[in-house]
Amino acid sequence: MITPEQVKAARALLKWKQTTLAAASGLSLPSINNIERAIGSPRLDTMKAVQTALENAGIQFIAGNGVCLRDEIFEIHKYEGADFIEKQNDDLFACMKGPEDEALMCNLDERKFPEYAPDQVVRYDACQKATGFRERILIRKDDTFFLAKPDVYRWIAPELMGTIPYLVYKDRFVMIMWEARRTVIIRNQSIADTFRRQFDFLWTLASPVPPGHRSKLDDPAFTGKL
Repeated sequence: MITPEQVKAARALLKWKQTTLAAASGLSLPSINNIERAIGSPRLDTMKAVQTALENAGIQFIAGNGVCLRDEIFEIHKYEGADFIEKQNDDLFACMKGPEDEALMCNLDERKFPEYAPDQVVRYDACQKATGFRERILIRKDDTFFLAKPDVYRWIAPELMGTIPYLVYKDRFVMIMWEARRTVIIRNQSIADTFRRQFDFLWTLASPVPPGHRSKLDDPAFTGKL
């Protein structure tokens, strides 16, 4: 198990405040403070949450109380089959801890979610509301099928978007291939940041959705079919 000294050193390498580590690990600020001051005996799962959060941010723990920054992470995960959206959501929900986190989505046709994974529609909505993570979603101009609140969407001309829907969150870039029932997650900060900048540029070209629309999840007739 990692030590309080390693936690403090890792946080210093990342230039994180205790509040940042608390949010990333899903723990309270007093818990992080107590760990670093070696007050009490934290549970194994508490220390595991801290270790996972720091390792996900690029920290490598070394035997003998050592800490260093790992080389840049590059991982590819592919999920296929009937539960491909569920597996994608598992990764998303593990990353999104609160309002400081944001998911960017481009070229989504949200009709696909109730078609391919109806159980995940309600699950996603519940997680987003529970954690409060932010969303920005680019969809094709005049599309009014919304699964989130309309103010998180912007309309953009189809010719400005590619053919494959993608998501960006944390250090992840994700492609969704509906007909193949496949998602591909590339975990690499540089790639995620590249597509984040691309998304931000497209966002400036897009137009807000006009007032008067609402989420499909506000319609009992729709939710009753999920």
